[in-house]
Amino acid sequence: MPKISATNSKGLFLTYFIKIAISSIASVLLFNLVSSAIVLKLDLDLSAAGYISIAVCLLSSIIISFVSISGFKNNFLLLSVISVVPFAVFVFINFLVNKSNSIYFIIKLALIFVSAIIIALIKSSRKR
Repeated sequence: MPKISATNSKGLFLTYFIKIAISSIASVLLFNLVSSAIVLKLDLDLSAAGYISIAVCLLSSIIISFVSISGFKNNFLLLSVISVVPFAVFVFINFLVNKSNSIYFIIKLALIFVSAIIIALIKSSRKR
Protein backbone atom coordinates (compact mmCIF):
# COMPACT_ATOMS: atom_id res chain seq x y z
CA MET A 1 0.00 0.00 0.00
CA PRO A 2 1.19 3.52 -0.61
CA LYS A 3 1.99 6.03 2.06
CA ILE A 4 -0.96 7.60 3.81
CA SER A 5 -2.08 10.74 2.00
CA ALA A 6 -5.07 13.01 2.30
CA THR A 7 -6.69 11.70 -0.87
CA ASN A 8 -7.03 8.07 0.14
CA SER A 9 -6.86 8.21 3.93
CA LYS A 10 -10.57 7.54 4.50
CA GLY A 11 -10.58 4.22 2.68
CA LEU A 12 -7.21 3.24 4.06
CA PHE A 13 -8.24 3.81 7.66
CA LEU A 14 -11.57 2.10 7.10
CA THR A 15 -9.84 -1.05 5.85
CA TYR A 16 -7.38 -0.78 8.75
CA PHE A 17 -10.20 -0.73 11.32
CA ILE A 18 -12.02 -3.55 9.54
CA LYS A 19 -8.83 -5.61 9.66
CA ILE A 20 -8.56 -4.90 13.38
CA ALA A 21 -12.14 -5.94 14.07
CA ILE A 22 -12.08 -9.11 11.99
CA SER A 23 -8.66 -10.26 13.18
CA SER A 24 -9.58 -9.57 16.82
CA ILE A 25 -12.81 -11.53 16.69
CA ALA A 26 -11.41 -14.38 14.62
CA SER A 27 -8.22 -14.85 16.62
CA VAL A 28 -9.92 -14.74 20.02
CA LEU A 29 -12.60 -17.18 18.91
CA LEU A 30 -10.13 -19.52 17.23
CA PHE A 31 -7.65 -19.65 20.10
CA ASN A 32 -10.40 -19.99 22.71
CA LEU A 33 -11.91 -22.84 20.70
CA VAL A 34 -8.57 -24.62 20.43
CA SER A 35 -7.72 -24.09 24.09
CA SER A 36 -11.11 -25.32 25.29
CA ALA A 37 -10.78 -28.41 23.11
CA ILE A 38 -7.34 -29.07 24.61
CA VAL A 39 -8.68 -28.64 28.14
CA LEU A 40 -11.52 -31.06 27.43
CA LYS A 41 -9.38 -33.67 25.66
CA LEU A 42 -6.63 -33.64 28.29
CA ASP A 43 -9.13 -33.27 31.15
CA LEU A 44 -7.15 -30.43 32.70
CA ASP A 45 -8.08 -28.75 35.95
CA LEU A 46 -9.61 -25.29 35.81
CA SER A 47 -6.61 -23.93 37.68
CA ALA A 48 -4.80 -24.01 34.33
CA ALA A 49 -7.35 -21.57 32.89
CA GLY A 50 -5.32 -18.54 33.99
CA TYR A 51 -2.23 -19.73 32.17
CA ILE A 52 -4.23 -20.71 29.11
CA SER A 53 -5.85 -17.27 29.01
CA ILE A 54 -2.41 -15.66 29.05
CA ALA A 55 -1.38 -17.80 26.09
CA VAL A 56 -4.58 -16.92 24.24
CA CYS A 57 -3.99 -13.20 24.83
CA LEU A 58 -0.40 -13.43 23.64
CA LEU A 59 -1.23 -15.35 20.47
CA SER A 60 -4.24 -13.16 19.70
CA SER A 61 -2.30 -9.93 20.07
CA ILE A 62 0.43 -11.26 17.78
CA ILE A 63 -2.12 -12.14 15.10
CA ILE A 64 -4.03 -8.86 15.50
CA SER A 65 -0.96 -6.66 15.20
CA PHE A 66 0.55 -8.66 12.34
CA VAL A 67 -2.65 -8.66 10.26
CA SER A 68 -3.48 -5.02 10.94
CA ILE A 69 -0.10 -3.59 9.90
CA SER A 70 0.28 -5.73 6.82
CA GLY A 71 0.04 -3.51 3.78
CA PHE A 72 1.51 -0.41 5.40
CA LYS A 73 4.96 0.89 4.60
CA ASN A 74 5.65 3.10 7.61
CA ASN A 75 4.48 3.96 11.15
CA PHE A 76 4.49 0.29 12.18
CA LEU A 77 4.90 0.94 15.88
CA LEU A 78 2.01 3.38 16.22
CA LEU A 79 -0.31 1.33 14.02
CA SER A 80 0.55 -1.89 15.82
CA VAL A 81 -0.08 -0.44 19.28
CA ILE A 82 -3.34 1.16 18.13
CA SER A 83 -4.47 -2.14 16.67
CA VAL A 84 -4.33 -3.97 20.00
CA VAL A 85 -6.08 -1.26 22.02
CA PRO A 86 -9.60 -2.68 21.37
CA PHE A 87 -8.35 -6.09 22.46
CA ALA A 88 -6.85 -4.57 25.62
CA VAL A 89 -10.20 -2.90 26.35
CA PHE A 90 -11.88 -6.29 25.91
CA VAL A 91 -9.43 -7.85 28.39
CA PHE A 92 -10.06 -4.99 30.85
CA ILE A 93 -13.84 -5.41 30.63
CA ASN A 94 -13.42 -9.16 31.06
CA PHE A 95 -11.34 -8.49 34.17
CA LEU A 96 -14.01 -6.18 35.62
CA VAL A 97 -16.87 -8.56 34.93
CA ASN A 98 -15.20 -11.77 36.08
CA LYS A 99 -13.25 -10.27 38.98
CA SER A 100 -10.32 -12.54 38.20
CA ASN A 101 -6.85 -12.37 39.71
CA SER A 102 -5.24 -8.98 39.15
CA ILE A 103 -1.78 -10.41 38.47
CA TYR A 104 -3.15 -12.27 35.43
CA PHE A 105 -4.69 -9.03 34.20
CA ILE A 106 -1.41 -7.12 34.52
CA ILE A 107 0.50 -9.90 32.76
CA LYS A 108 -2.07 -10.02 29.96
CA LEU A 109 -1.96 -6.27 29.35
CA ALA A 110 1.82 -6.22 29.40
CA LEU A 111 2.04 -9.12 26.96
CA ILE A 112 -0.52 -7.58 24.63
CA PHE A 113 1.39 -4.32 24.24
CA VAL A 114 4.87 -5.86 24.31
CA SER A 115 3.95 -8.35 21.58
CA ALA A 116 2.52 -5.54 19.45
CA ILE A 117 5.75 -3.59 19.84
CA ILE A 118 7.84 -6.66 18.98
CA ILE A 119 5.77 -7.38 15.86
CA ALA A 120 6.21 -3.75 14.77
CA LEU A 121 9.96 -3.94 15.30
CA ILE A 122 10.18 -7.19 13.34
CA LYS A 123 8.12 -5.74 10.53
CA SER A 124 10.22 -2.55 10.39
CA SER A 125 13.47 -4.53 10.36
CA ARG A 126 12.24 -6.57 7.38
CA LYS A 127 11.40 -3.36 5.53
CA ARG A 128 15.03 -2.38 5.13
